[in-house]
Amino acid sequence: MSSTKDKILDAALHLFNEKGLVNVRLQQIADKAGISVGNLAYHFPGKKVILEKIDEELEQAIAPLLSDEQHFPTLMDFDNQLSSYYFLLKRYPFYFLDLLEMERAYPKVHQKRQQYIARVIRQIGAWMHHNVGKGIFVPEIQENQYERTAQTIWIIITFWMTQQQVRGVDQEEGAFKGFVWNQLLPLFTPQGMVEYDALILPQLRYFFLLK
Repeated sequence: MSSTKDKILDAALHLFNEKGLVNVRLQQIADKAGISVGNLAYHFPGKKVILEKIDEELEQAIAPLLSDEQHFPTLMDFDNQLSSYYFLLKRYPFYFLDLLEMERAYPKVHQKRQQYIARVIRQIGAWMHHNVGKGIFVPEIQENQYERTAQTIWIIITFWMTQQQVRGVDQEEGAFKGFVWNQLLPLFTPQGMVEYDALILPQLRYFFLLK
């Protein structure tokens, strides 16, 4: 059975995702949780505390993906990693949609986000260089080319939810993955294309067949 704190956090997350972080008041959270504002304030004295608690939950979810022990050497491993990123996008869309509001009003949460960003980019860049050594990707033709490609992939991950809202579309996991893999297609060696065609392309086709 959920505790009162859990009900408050679930209600707040639902409202943050639905209405946007800055548009949600404590009264709305209390109503959604089925409690009084006084009861809510007893557990969480303000919206900032609620957000920081949700951020702790997000940190627990993302930490295994970004740990130094987390390796995804093959293309399929990276595809699975993209599935994990997509889960975070669907679970915490407000975290990716309300970028500027969070930076201005909640700098502590924003600083942690900056750390996540740096680790994601570094991790993806290291994976690409690893696959150059395996003959999957061609060598860089410009200095820091793959670091910039890693940044482009991070941009897709971070702004996926935003571009959907702006364009008024609802694209699911297959489209998300397809956009990321499109950044990598020109970089494959012939050996890499064989592996991509065998392992990744059937997965993407499967997603689109489900729609």
